Amino acid sequence: MFKLLQPKSFTSGEQVFTGTSARQHCPSMKCLLLYLLIILLSQRANMERIERNQDCTWRCSEGLQCKPRPYSPLSLSHCKNQPVSSAVFYNVMLSTVLGCEGRKCSLQLKIATSVNITGKIRGVSVCVDSAGMMGHCQIYNFGHAGRENFTGKQADVQVKCVPVRPGQHVFVTLKTVPNYCKAVRMQRYVVPECSHKDIRDIVSECITGKLNYTVDKGRREIIVAVTDAPLNTDYNLRLCHKRSVICAGEGTHKTIKPQDLQRSITFQYSKALPCLCIEGWPARVDARRVQACPFRNDLEELWSGITYDPNKEELIWEPLCPIKASVSLCHADGENRCRDLGDVIYSEGQQVIFSSVDPHPMLCTKFTTEVGTWIKCPFIKGNFSVWSAKLKSKHGHRWAEIVSWVKANFSVSLCETKPFSQCKPTERITTQTLVDKMRHTTFNLSRGACEMCVCIQVQRVDVQFSVPVLQCDLECSNWCRDQERSYYGKFEKIIVPAAVFLTVLLAAAFIAKMTIKDGSKRTLWKKLSERDSDTCLYSK
Repeated sequence: MFKLLQPKSFTSGEQVFTGTSARQHCPSMKCLLLYLLIILLSQRANMERIERNQDCTWRCSEGLQCKPRPYSPLSLSHCKNQPVSSAVFYNVMLSTVLGCEGRKCSLQLKIATSVNITGKIRGVSVCVDSAGMMGHCQIYNFGHAGRENFTGKQADVQVKCVPVRPGQHVFVTLKTVPNYCKAVRMQRYVVPECSHKDIRDIVSECITGKLNYTVDKGRREIIVAVTDAPLNTDYNLRLCHKRSVICAGEGTHKTIKPQDLQRSITFQYSKALPCLCIEGWPARVDARRVQACPFRNDLEELWSGITYDPNKEELIWEPLCPIKASVSLCHADGENRCRDLGDVIYSEGQQVIFSSVDPHPMLCTKFTTEVGTWIKCPFIKGNFSVWSAKLKSKHGHRWAEIVSWVKANFSVSLCETKPFSQCKPTERITTQTLVDKMRHTTFNLSRGACEMCVCIQVQRVDVQFSVPVLQCDLECSNWCRDQERSYYGKFEKIIVPAAVFLTVLLAAAFIAKMTIKDGSKRTLWKKLSERDSDTCLYSK
């Protein structure tokens, strides 16, 4: 069950009552909704404007004559069961104010309340506690004459402001003097975070500095400059890998002295990862940190963390940065396509393992995110090859040979290749064959294998993920090349004579067009002969 939270003023944070009201219960759903409402309103209150240099002195209603005196925990350690109403404290107001001296500002908690004074109440005690800080307590006694004037009335009491830190959770406890068990008020308050616009640039604890950087990808360097850093304080810089909230350090940090803040600092990096960030913070205890991630949009390097365990036959992807991605294996077909082999694994930064994998250059890994898709083929250079297949022939005898470095089962098929088409199986030599480790296993091929353009297609069938391997280097496959030469020979036998005939025909047509006929129907040749005779006579 939840305790009933009864807010009087949302600007003063969340309130928790002890005494009579704390013993009241309500249905759990009702309390939960009320609790959530208080949190939302409290967060909204924290974004309200924070005033500067407010009156932080203690004071009471005029005529009450209250005076502060040292707090004595012994005098208030035991409460009295006097018949005093629990409705003693009203309108408890908690707020944050800024105390500034020049450019230096700090946060203060301002406390104010109304007290219903009876003849037995001689004053109030106020304690402010928080994890990680010493409790701050103070007693305010009411003067005898003033107490008589205010008996049965409400009086206002403002407590001297208490120093607090950004984001601090504090508990304020109000008690009567003497301490009556039923007249206790407890209230929780959350100090605004450094993200609040009124304090982030003026409270020293919130000033983190700003990081400006340039990247030299050729030299793999990041050059960092710091601006707006706190005055008279050393400043730390480092590279780190950001995983959720924590940024794990990448090497040692570098410290900049206040007089050297105008200088730039250079960091070397190995991979341009999206989670590789620059982190900076003032060199003081519990200082806030600022981060900048130069490669936050570069995902290419994430897909390089692929390894293969040949003993376990496992393909492993270890994400170098936390990222949501779906990962699958596919078969690259050489046409800028990769056919899925099933089993998509969804990762949010966890390690991905594919078991029972046969390594092959065309076996690839496909990564898909909300940004796009990347395909990486870890065996493209022939790494981790565990078996090979060859075609051989000798003295008219033809066979396929498989050599395996592991004990494995294979399926072997004969297929025919045609121009501009893929290899389609035409005959299954064996459905499944066991090949022992480091043994040569042969499969005889029929004589008809050399009567067409053939290949063998071999695929492991004892693993979950494998791709078919084609071998088309049969020594007897010269028939394919003979077919090509025969094809081009037929082409020459038809086209060349046709070209000669067409040339002769065009030449005859040209001569016929040049023929000039006169009245005596002399031909061109006669005219040329006569002209040559005249030329000879003239020359004589």
